[in-house]
Amino acid sequence: MKRPRVIANFAVTADGKVSTRRFTPSGFTQPADKRRLQEIRALGDALLVGAATVSADTMSMRLSDLDLRAQRRDAGRPPEPLRVIVSNRGRFDPGARVFEKGGAPRVIFSTRRMTQKTRAWLAPLADLWIFDTPSVDLAAALHILHRDYRVRTLVCEGGPTLFRSLLEIGAVDELRVTWAPVVFGGAKAPTLTGLPGNFLPQTVRARLARMEPGEGECYLTYRLAR
Repeated sequence: MKRPRVIANFAVTADGKVSTRRFTPSGFTQPADKRRLQEIRALGDALLVGAATVSADTMSMRLSDLDLRAQRRDAGRPPEPLRVIVSNRGRFDPGARVFEKGGAPRVIFSTRRMTQKTRAWLAPLADLWIFDTPSVDLAAALHILHRDYRVRTLVCEGGPTLFRSLLEIGAVDELRVTWAPVVFGGAKAPTLTGLPGNFLPQTVRARLARMEPGEGECYLTYRLAR
């Protein structure tokens, strides 16, 4: 099945953590990284995030930089990327920022675990794709984005569980990492692939394509091997 090119973007501490032990926004990077996040987000035809991360980070999933929106318009593209959320459990807060007025259209991939009540209030706010399985078929979801929404480049901002799942099906092409000079420690603070647990089905290898220093941080771009 055809799928978009997938770029994953994360900020990581010096000891490999992407969030705190309570999975709360940590704000451990510099303002330059916040700008970099917007620039990477602007590359995508769509932005992909897991529902837990949308909730934990109180995300709107919008492209807030007006200059980047203008550049997209000038290139004949929508001003903001399509907003795509994956949720196996189908639980959402009606008051979440991502459901506020304005912004790009929303697409939600979920499962039969989503209640009819939730489906009813989400229906006017997003395109709903419900899988008759306990978890979302990510390969099928990526194919739908490519086929029905013409998504050719997809930017994924996590969380770790979603990123791991994409790695498991070989669906990550590029990884961008901000390496921050901060150390959290702690066994319960998640890494790029979540909390310590089972190994991936196979080792994922990558090639360093670019390394840029900035404000005490380091910005890395990796190309993942097929």
